[in-house]
Amino acid sequence: MASACSFHGVIGVQNATPYVLEANKRFWKMEGFVPISVESDDTVCDLPVSVFIFGGKNAPPEDGIYFINARLITTAVEDETSLELYCVDDMQSTDSGRVLPTIIVVGKVSKGSEELKDNRAFDIDIMQYAIMPQQLARIRCFYPDEHPRLTKTPVPTADKHVIVQGSISQLLPKRCVIRVHDITLGPSPSVVERRRDAETIPPSKLKSFNWSGGKGKKSKRASHIDSELDSDPSPSKGKKKKVCSPDAIGDNVASSSTKTM
Repeated sequence: MASACSFHGVIGVQNATPYVLEANKRFWKMEGFVPISVESDDTVCDLPVSVFIFGGKNAPPEDGIYFINARLITTAVEDETSLELYCVDDMQSTDSGRVLPTIIVVGKVSKGSEELKDNRAFDIDIMQYAIMPQQLARIRCFYPDEHPRLTKTPVPTADKHVIVQGSISQLLPKRCVIRVHDITLGPSPSVVERRRDAETIPPSKLKSFNWSGGKGKKSKRASHIDSELDSDPSPSKGKKKKVCSPDAIGDNVASSSTKTM
């Protein structure tokens, strides 16, 4: 069975800088902030992460708040662990309040590309419990022609286990059509950890991000595709979330433990 670890949600980013892995692999690397919750009092805190988007030749994305779909990687140097998020499609600005929802499909391919007229599409039939057993979801997935990350990715054949991330494109008479943003093919004969050159990683202490977006700032829709970026309206103003310090988290956990004893 295929395996994957991905992140889908709202994130704050700032301070984009060029990052070159190889001559033909250019990225923008940004400081990211993921809100996390302390269960004892629902206080919201921000966990710093590194965010990468493909297409480092483009104009850098502006500081702001985005909805992203990304592959999640953990990196450790000595005793410090950090998170890295590698975006698999466009970073969607939250300025308009309208972002594309992400559909995740996990299952076995029922019809491969050789059985369909479209050689970049495949079908998956999912049986699952919604309000009763054995309810069916008929899905057709397709690779968009302009997606640079999928140009060399093989289209899965029948009986192949896959994990698909994408967005709804349309409804056919018998199937829901999904535009693929990312796909994981399985199984793999072995697991080999491949690491790029380790960087100096600061301790992952909780920090504060300005979720209000600031006054007069504009945010752009940042794309992993090497093309011109479209400007979006100014970010809407929102209520600033309460941020807690690492010490506060320790006090909350200790207080919670005392109550349960």
